[in-house]
Amino acid sequence: MGNNKSKPYNDKRLSKRLSTLSKLNEIPAIIKSPPTPPPPSQNPTSSRENRNSAQFSYSRRSMTFLEDQRGPTSRPLSQSTAPSSTEVSSYSSRSSRRLTIDLSIAENWQPQQKHMIRNDARMDQKRRFHNVVNSVYPLPADIEEQDRLELQHILYRYGLNSLFHMPLHKKRRNEELQVLDVGCGPGSWARDVAERFPKWKVWGVDMAQSLFVGVETLENMTFVTGNVLERLPFKDNTFDGVYQRLMLAAIPKDKWDHVISELVRILKPGGFLELCEPDLGCQRMGPNFQTLSDAASDALNARGINMKIPYELSLRMYKAGLRIVSEHTCSFPIGWDGRHGELHLVNAQQGFMGMKPFLCRAFGITADEYDTMVNEAIAECPIYQTYYNAFAVVGRKSSRLKY
Repeated sequence: MGNNKSKPYNDKRLSKRLSTLSKLNEIPAIIKSPPTPPPPSQNPTSSRENRNSAQFSYSRRSMTFLEDQRGPTSRPLSQSTAPSSTEVSSYSSRSSRRLTIDLSIAENWQPQQKHMIRNDARMDQKRRFHNVVNSVYPLPADIEEQDRLELQHILYRYGLNSLFHMPLHKKRRNEELQVLDVGCGPGSWARDVAERFPKWKVWGVDMAQSLFVGVETLENMTFVTGNVLERLPFKDNTFDGVYQRLMLAAIPKDKWDHVISELVRILKPGGFLELCEPDLGCQRMGPNFQTLSDAASDALNARGINMKIPYELSLRMYKAGLRIVSEHTCSFPIGWDGRHGELHLVNAQQGFMGMKPFLCRAFGITADEYDTMVNEAIAECPIYQTYYNAFAVVGRKSSRLKY
């Protein structure tokens, strides 16, 4: 991608960048010495095969987790034990305790309010969350999440080998362009762009002010608080480029068209919009990871989150009046294929731990039970060589389209 490309991915460069992180430099012991993979005949090439071999199995037909002394099974629920309309799935432990995934809890969950510490934050299980009304975002907004988002940015930047795919750099490096990072978090992407293009004016906007308060900025950077689900605090036709990445869990399915229209509104005629989203339905999952992934997806769906939005980006951008310029796909290994794969596993583990207050309530399990489920799930990724795909789409606003 010309001048905006990163140098090729290598461990030395990645380790130097990771030295700025406070808590994510250590790889969990569980992936330093992964178990020996099973023979090829027993190692499924598809995450959907041999699912009955799971310690915890998740059957979409029966919508039930099952585990017993005789080993894993998967069977339909009997008529007498069928879940109510608010129960999506159930899990039975060796103690015969039944724990259900409750759609109502998943849909209406909010961090506990009794531990209010500020007007813009709430606490739950020692994690700090934003306090934005009607937000569906299930992840926290604290120091630990800042570190995870910084790591995630590094992995996407070097994995995609590019800061962005918008052709803004072509012959415009020395122009005073206006660029916006939507859902900026701690501003990792905005900071890298501002550093590489010092004549550009780079903005970052996020609804969780706590994520970027105190973050070191450059002279050509500005952070503002705003909610893309409503109306961003910018005038029409302001930016030459708008970048939005990994907002899948923050935008309800009925708000995506509004969000894209809002981003098109603030684009200058001829400006570029880039959206980048992952498909969280990983490939080649082990049985325990499959269990956790399916259950988490059901809980997120209950909150109105569109898990298929990566495959809809191009069409929605086209309907919003943009001309599609380019589309890009990248696969990321989780727990294998070198250092970056190990760090993607760290990111996945940290992400599940960030959703712990939400998923514990939705699953109806204790914190210790949740920790065990996550640890057993991520331990399988190096064995099954789990990976996921991410998609980036670039669109251009017509020079005739003005608001």
